[in-house]
Amino acid sequence: MTSTRISPARAQRRRIAGNRQDNADVRSGIWVVHAIGDRARVALLGDLRHEHFYYSEGDPSVDSAEYNPPPVATTLDGAEDSPVLFDALVVRTDGTRECRLVVSAQWDAAVAHDRLRIQRHQVAARRLGAAFVLVTSNELDAHRVRISNWPRVIGAHLRCRHRSLSVVQAAVNAAIPVGAEITIDGVLQALRYEEPALVLAAVASLLRARRISSDLDARTWSRFTRLKGVTP
Repeated sequence: MTSTRISPARAQRRRIAGNRQDNADVRSGIWVVHAIGDRARVALLGDLRHEHFYYSEGDPSVDSAEYNPPPVATTLDGAEDSPVLFDALVVRTDGTRECRLVVSAQWDAAVAHDRLRIQRHQVAARRLGAAFVLVTSNELDAHRVRISNWPRVIGAHLRCRHRSLSVVQAAVNAAIPVGAEITIDGVLQALRYEEPALVLAAVASLLRARRISSDLDARTWSRFTRLKGVTP
């Protein structure tokens, strides 16, 4: 007799899919990710949303991001409409806010259906004090190197997530003064008295905190990754 029991992953996929009506805009698949500094796992429906997570986490102009934020009620022409869903609420380092929706292709404001969707999402974003931003597969493809690097960066942090990093972070900061450049290998050599895994985890956390910058938009994460001290 064949069992009809649904696996936990499939059940989770169904729960998330039940709250979203735009699944045609993303590729299939469900992903569970961790954000540096937050041990809570984030479930993402669709491959493009998964890519967007690393696109955002690795963006030096992004301060914070809330993925799968709560729906926002909207009203157009005096009538209450169905709630609007965004894929992320992003706060940039300059303080500006974006309500992002990840889609396969850009919406066309010249098409009535798309124009109405754009208006609804703009109204909902303004309620959160944010601008509405569509992130397309073309935008993600243009940042393919960053997206491929940041699973490695976050993985370096996760391997030491149960260890205290404050002392090592301070040492890494001291090894990279503001304006100075050094490779990860140089940091490892300067801090050879520390466990390499802890040093890499500290580098990852400082990159996400935007306290150091890197060339990870152009080159693969490695011992030769260049790091630069930035103004706090």
